[in-house]
Amino acid sequence: MTPRAARSPILGSVRAACLTLLALGALALPAAPAAANSGHQGPEYSLSIVEGESTQPEYAIAHTSAHVNPSASVAVSIVRGGIVVARNTGNEGVWLSQVPQVGDVVTMESPIGSVVGSVVYDGLPAIDPTVCAGLVNFSGQRSAGQIVEGGFYSLTLVTDPYGHSSLHQTSSGQAQVTVLSGPSFAGAFLAPLAIGQTVWATESLQTPLAGNATFTYSSENDRPVGACPLPPAPPAPPPPPPALVGALAKFLRTATLHRLFTLGLLNQVTINQPGTVTEDLYQQGGAMPAFASAVKHSRHRKHKPPALLLARGSASAGAAGTVSVVLHVTALGRRALRHAKHVSAVLVTTLRSTGGATLTLERRAVTLHS
Repeated sequence: MTPRAARSPILGSVRAACLTLLALGALALPAAPAAANSGHQGPEYSLSIVEGESTQPEYAIAHTSAHVNPSASVAVSIVRGGIVVARNTGNEGVWLSQVPQVGDVVTMESPIGSVVGSVVYDGLPAIDPTVCAGLVNFSGQRSAGQIVEGGFYSLTLVTDPYGHSSLHQTSSGQAQVTVLSGPSFAGAFLAPLAIGQTVWATESLQTPLAGNATFTYSSENDRPVGACPLPPAPPAPPPPPPALVGALAKFLRTATLHRLFTLGLLNQVTINQPGTVTEDLYQQGGAMPAFASAVKHSRHRKHKPPALLLARGSASAGAAGTVSVVLHVTALGRRALRHAKHVSAVLVTTLRSTGGATLTLERRAVTLHS
């Protein structure tokens, strides 16, 4: 068996012992980094939490362990809501085949009765779903201020001629962590990950104690490499606006010229969406703007002059409903109608939605008289 990348011999021996007791064979898992000061003479205390699973889910990866060097009595406890839910004692090293829940307090005593370290478990580090097959990405979340390292390994279950099974590590690799920013970490592998591998991340923090002693806490999470998550689906396009529809709800078929000059002509128009309603009153006999350009004329046929615009009005609709439009006489219309007794006119109503759609309603005949 080839162990994962060598780390601290303190936690490495504890991890190997725990996994042996878990019937994981001789697989050695990584531990926290060694103290930077190689000449350190004080006691070294370490507390480790490891959870997750590998590609062999029948062999659970879950334990809490503690170790002290030089050898002394040691105890590790998991406290939940003020109640001790798991505890074990030993000499030099001790372990529990149980991990805390988020919010539990994990304590280490050495010698027994003297607490040298205590942490509130936050479930970190966590590995992002984008750490997946085919990519070199290595990223996730960490506890504030903690150093992160990680890697991958592959396991094979081997059965000897006597029927004894054990796990063998067939390959491994280290992640290159390049970013430790706030609650996040990021980095990359030298080669893309693959299905069948297990990826792991460990965070650790070393705290100096009195008497040149150190307390090192580490927490690890393992999980099989899976397929990359699908990219989020693009948002659905907004539904197309409804077709522009409207109608003349009420209009004056006949009106006096005096009324047009003084009050204007009041009509009511319905529209099925926000927009603008414009009404033009043309004198009958000229070319109407709405269709003049569409009519083909013979080269020898005389073109009709444009119809005279007698009155115009408009109104805005903030929502679907009925709006009132008041047509006021134009300056040209006032001069043309000043001495008129009877005038035939054509009412053109145009709807324009806020989305840019345009609709011209059926033209209506209007008679003006003195």
